[in-house]
Order: sequence, then structure tokens, then C-alpha cells
Amino acid sequence: MRRQVLVAAFAMFSAVAAADPMEDLTSSALEKRVALNMMRKEVVAEPAKWPKGDIAGLDFNKTGNAIIVHPESGRLSDPFASLTGAVPFKLFHLEDDPYRVTPMARGIGVDKGEDKAKYRGDKYKPALQQMQRAKYALFIVAKVQEPKIDLGGKAFTPGKLEGSAVLYEIESKKLLGGFPLEARNSDKVKTRTGDYTGQALDALMHDLESNARAALWKALKARFPSAKLPTIVYLNSKE
Repeated sequence: MRRQVLVAAFAMFSAVAAADPMEDLTSSALEKRVALNMMRKEVVAEPAKWPKGDIAGLDFNKTGNAIIVHPESGRLSDPFASLTGAVPFKLFHLEDDPYRVTPMARGIGVDKGEDKAKYRGDKYKPALQQMQRAKYALFIVAKVQEPKIDLGGKAFTPGKLEGSAVLYEIESKKLLGGFPLEARNSDKVKTRTGDYTGQALDALMHDLESNARAALWKALKARFPSAKLPTIVYLNSKE
């Protein structure tokens, strides 16, 4: 009798899981993400080894076949930098970042007490689908220096991103090419004086993030002329 109850319970659980299409989507997206984690350990950041040809059909739109992988997004390069007012650099917001949102849709890395269902809704679903569908991944291998204020709050260190971007075909792990990548805070920000806390510091980060995206799209298009690029505009640096 107990065995029959267990079998019936398992069948009911399986039926509920099958009725939730997000289970299959988030599971396959996470599987792809795990594969990318393994690949990033082998990314070739040496320009002399990068192939030179263009890639036909490369598409970074949400309905496309390629994604950007920047594992450092959303994390301070130096955890202690928070003491000087630094905030994490994010190349994209979560809804445009399949790499970051995928584990959160499975409940991995969410804040304590936060429901993973938040990341399974219509806002984030296209990013999960993009991860599931992706054939190509552009790895951002770069050092980030966040804009930060000094302890007195009167001066700041401008932010910068320096490194390279390297494209791979995911399934074959084939190296397809790369290009250098560099971005900094705007000159008008570097020469500014005054308060660099709260919203003012957020504005500094927004400036750096916006410049980094612009530099990325410009360099990517120069290296892979046939690539389709998304149009992404953020009003502020918040998620």
C-alpha cells in the first residue's frame, strides 16, 4: 500500500512538473550555462591565436543565436571596495543578460527569502530562451575598475574596463575570433568635482556601463561586420 502511495505521489509530481514549461526551459538553459562555465576556463585571450574571418548569421538580439558572457558583471572586483562607495559593474541589466539570470531562475544565487518565480516571468523569459537557443558565446575577458570615492567623499577614481572579447561556437568549442575591448568613464565625469555618493555614484557607474556597451558593439561590428546587434538603452544603472 505504501509503495502504491509513493508511486502515485511521484506520478502527480511528474505531471505537475510536465505542466510547467518553465521547468524544461530553465533546466536546459542551466545546462547550457554550465557548459559555458567550463568553456570560459579555456578562453584564448592571445590575439595572435585568434582567427580572422567573419561569421555569417551571428545574431546577438534576444531572438538570435548568440549571447554575451561576462561572469564579473554584478560583482565587485574587490569586495572591500564597498567600503569606499564602489558599486558593482553590470554590462547589461538582468533582462538582457542570459548568463546572469539563468541560475536565478533555478533559485541559485537569489537573495534570502526571494522567490525564484520572479525570474521565470515574462520579463526574463526571453533571456532564458536566448540562453537555451544560443549557438555562439562572446566571452568578455576584462579587468574592471569600478568608479569609487575616497573615504573623505570629495574625490573619486574613474572607472574602466580593459581586456578582450573572444567568440566561440558553443557545441564544438571552436574558437572563431576576438578583439581588444576598452572603455572608461567619460571626460566630463573625470573632471567633475563634488558629491560622489548615492545617486551621484550610480550616475558614474551608469556612464561607465553605457560607454562599455557602446565600445563593445563598435568593436564587435568592426571585427564581425555581418553580426546583428541589439539596441539597448537604459535610463539608469539599476536592474
